[in-house]
Amino acid sequence: MKAPKKTKITLYHLQEHHRFLKLSKRRVNLKKPSLSIVIPTYNEKDNISKILEKLKEALKGITHEIIFVDDNSPDETSREIKFFMRRSSNIRLVHRIGRRGLSGAVIEGFFAANSELVAVMDCDLQHDETKLSDMLDLFSKSASLDIVIASRFTEEGEISDIAFSKIRKIGSKITTFLVKKLLNINSSDPLSGFFMAKKETFLRSTDKLQTQGFKILADFLATEGKNIEIKELGYKFKNRISGESKMSFLTALELIGLVFSQIFQGRVSIRFILFCMVGLSGIFVQLLITGASMFFINQFPTSQTLGIIAAMTSNYFLNNSITFKERKLESFELIRGLFSFYFICSLGAFTNVAIASYIFDFSSNWLISSFIGAVFGAIWNFTLTSIFTWKSK
Repeated sequence: MKAPKKTKITLYHLQEHHRFLKLSKRRVNLKKPSLSIVIPTYNEKDNISKILEKLKEALKGITHEIIFVDDNSPDETSREIKFFMRRSSNIRLVHRIGRRGLSGAVIEGFFAANSELVAVMDCDLQHDETKLSDMLDLFSKSASLDIVIASRFTEEGEISDIAFSKIRKIGSKITTFLVKKLLNINSSDPLSGFFMAKKETFLRSTDKLQTQGFKILADFLATEGKNIEIKELGYKFKNRISGESKMSFLTALELIGLVFSQIFQGRVSIRFILFCMVGLSGIFVQLLITGASMFFINQFPTSQTLGIIAAMTSNYFLNNSITFKERKLESFELIRGLFSFYFICSLGAFTNVAIASYIFDFSSNWLISSFIGAVFGAIWNFTLTSIFTWKSK
C-alpha cells in the first residue's frame, strides 16, 4: 500500500494560513452591532460614498453595520462598495446575480443582518438618516415594539416640492389611501421604503412575503399588521441627488399585483397576476389586428389568425419586459423564447378549449365553462413558460 502523497507547503500556503488566522481573530473580536442597515442598490454608484458619509455622521457612538444588497448593477455599484469595504469592517455586500427586485433584496438583507434591529432605507439620499437614532430610542423605550415606520404623511412628515410634483403628490396620497383600505393596513404610509424592525418579527413572515416588487413594507403590514406593535415617526422625504428614480409604470403594475396577491391571501403570486394582466392586454391587441385585417382583406379566418399571432407576440414581449424582467431574454435567446412561447401557448389554447368543452357538456353554461377553460389555459401557459421559456438563471 502506497503512502499518501505529502502536500508541499509553500510560502503561499503559509501566507494564506496567516491571513485566515488574522481574519478569524478579527471576527471573534467584533462586537455584535446595535443596528444593521440594509440598503438595496441598483445603479447607485455615485451615491455610495455620499450615503456612507451621512450614516457615519448620523450614527456616531452607535455600533452598526451597513449591508448593501446589489442586484448586479451594470454601473459597477458593487465595485464601488468593495472599495469602501476594504477600508471599513462594518460595510458588507450581498451581490445578487440573476435575482432582481427590492422586496427580495430586503428579505436577503434581513437574513444577512447580525443585529436584532434592522433598518431599511434607500441609497438615493431621499430618506433622512438622522431619524435612525430616533427610531432606536423608540425601541429602547418599548420592549413590545416590533416596527417603526418613517412616514411622509404624519403631522411632522412631508414631501419635498422638488422630490415630487403637485400631481405626483396627489397621486401618491390617493395610492396610499387605496392600499390602506384594500389591504386593511393601519399605517399612514404603508408604501414607505424607510423603516426599522425587529429581525425576528420580520423573518417569521418571510415565507408569506412576495420577493417580486418594490413595496415590501405594505406586503409585511398586510401579512402581520394585526399581530405586531407599530409606531410611526414623521420625516421629510428629500430630493434625489444622483442617479435615476426607480419609480415607473412597472412599479405601479407590481403594486397592483401585490394588492391582488394579498386579497387572495398570498396564494397567488405577483408574477402570475402580472402574467394575467399581460394576457388581458393581448385581447385588445387581438381585436385591434383582427378588425384592421377584416377592413383590408375581409376574410375572417385569416384575420382571426393574424390577430391571435399578434396577441401572442405582444404578450411575449410584454412578459419578457415586465413579468420575467429579472430573467429577461436577449439576442438569440429572445428569438428562441418567442417560438417556445408560441408553441406552449398554442397547446394552452387546446387545453382551454378541451376543458371548457368538457365542463359545458355537464353544465350547459357557456360563460362558466369558458371562464374555467381560460383559467386553466392561463395556468398552463404560465407554468410551462416559467419552466421552458424563461428558465431560472
